Amino acid sequence: MKIKNLRWYIIILVMLGTITNYLARSTLGVAAPEMMKTLGLSSEQYGWIVAVFPFTYAIGGIACGFIIDKLGLRLSFSLLAALWSLFNMLTALCSSWLPMAWLRGGLGVTEAAFNPAGMKVTAEWFPAKERGLACGVYSLGTSVGAMLAPPLVVWAITYYNWEMSFVVTGAIGLIWAVVWFLFYRAPEQHSMYVKSEHSAVLADQIQVVKEKASLASIIKDCNLWAISLPRFMADPAWGTLHYWMPLYLVTVRHMDMAHIAMFAWLPFLTADFGCVFAGFLSRFLVSRGVCTLNAKRITFSFAAILMLSMAGVGFVTNVYVALTLFCVAGFAHQCLSITVISMSSDLFPKEKVGTATGFAGFSGSMGNFFFSMFLGSMVTVMGYNSFFVGLGVFDLIGALFLWALIKSPDKNNQPVTA
Repeated sequence: MKIKNLRWYIIILVMLGTITNYLARSTLGVAAPEMMKTLGLSSEQYGWIVAVFPFTYAIGGIACGFIIDKLGLRLSFSLLAALWSLFNMLTALCSSWLPMAWLRGGLGVTEAAFNPAGMKVTAEWFPAKERGLACGVYSLGTSVGAMLAPPLVVWAITYYNWEMSFVVTGAIGLIWAVVWFLFYRAPEQHSMYVKSEHSAVLADQIQVVKEKASLASIIKDCNLWAISLPRFMADPAWGTLHYWMPLYLVTVRHMDMAHIAMFAWLPFLTADFGCVFAGFLSRFLVSRGVCTLNAKRITFSFAAILMLSMAGVGFVTNVYVALTLFCVAGFAHQCLSITVISMSSDLFPKEKVGTATGFAGFSGSMGNFFFSMFLGSMVTVMGYNSFFVGLGVFDLIGALFLWALIKSPDKNNQPVTA
C-alpha cells in the first residue's frame, strides 16, 4: 500500500521525538526552584549544572551529525533518544550538584542529535521549496515539549517529588525511541513511499561529487560560518527561557509553583507560532519572486528586530507585562532559529547536511555555554537586567553575519562553488 504525502507523516514522527527531547531538557528549569531548595544548591552551582549541557551539546552536535550521516537515521536516532532519556531519568538519583552536572553532560551529548537528524530527514524527504516549512513542523516539538514541561513537572512535584519529574519525562522518551526504530525507514527502503514523489525530491538535490562527509571538507566554507555565527548569538536566549526564566519568576517576580505551572509555558506556546510563521513567511516571499536564501535572511532579520522585546523584561514593573515580553521573545527566537537551521539543507548537499547542521549546533551551544556560565556566576552581583538587554541585541549581530557571509546564489538558487 502506498501513502500519498508520506513525507509529512514522517516529519510529524520527528516532531514527536523533538517533544520528548525538549521535555527532558526543560525538566531541570521547571524543577529548579524546588530542587535547589531541597538540595541546598547555590545559583553558582546551578549555573554550572546548566552550563555543562550546552558545552557537551556543542560537542555532541558535531559527533551526532557525523554518526547520523554514517550510520543512518533509523538506528542512530533511536539509540541516541534512548540514551538521552536514560540520562534524564538517572538525574532523580542525584543528591548533589556534581553528579547532576555529569548527567546533564551526557544529556547534552545525546540530545544534540535532534537537529542533525531532523535536517537530514528534510533533506532526504522534501524538495527545497518545502524544507523551511518541514523544519518548522518538526521544530514545533521544541516549544511543545517546553510548553508541556511546566504543568507536567509541577504535577509530578506536587503529587510526588522533584525526582519523579525526571523519571516521567525520561520514560516518555524511551517509548518514542522504540516507536522510531519500529516504524522509520529511509525513503528508498520505504515500501509505502510514492515513487514519483521520491523522484521529485531526488531531482531537487544539490549535485556534488560523492565524497565522505567530514568537517574538514566544509570548515573553510563561508556558508558554514554564515549559519553558525548567528546560532552562536541566538542560542543563549533559548537557554535562558528554559533554565533561568522559571527561577527568575520565582526569585525576582515572586511567583509560586502554581503560577509557574499556569504561566511559564506561554513563551513556548508563542514559540510554536514562531516555528510555523518562519516557514510561511519565507514561502510567501519566495512566491513574490524573492530567492530562497534571501527570503530566509529577511525572515531572520524581521525576527531579530522582534527580539529587542527581551531587553525590556527587567525594566517593567508588572509581572504579566514581563511575561508578555518573554512571549514575544519566544516567538521571535524560534522564528529566526528555525530559519537559520533550515538553511543547511539549502547550502549543502544531503551527504553533508548532518555534519553542517551539527557544527552550527556546536556554535550555538558554545554561545549558550559561555552565556550560562557567566550568568550563573554574576547574576547575584549584577542581577538579570543586563543579561536580558544583551539577549535583545545579540540576534541583530547574527543577522549581519547572515547577510555578509553567504555566497551569492546562482540562477538555480544553489550556492556558488569553486
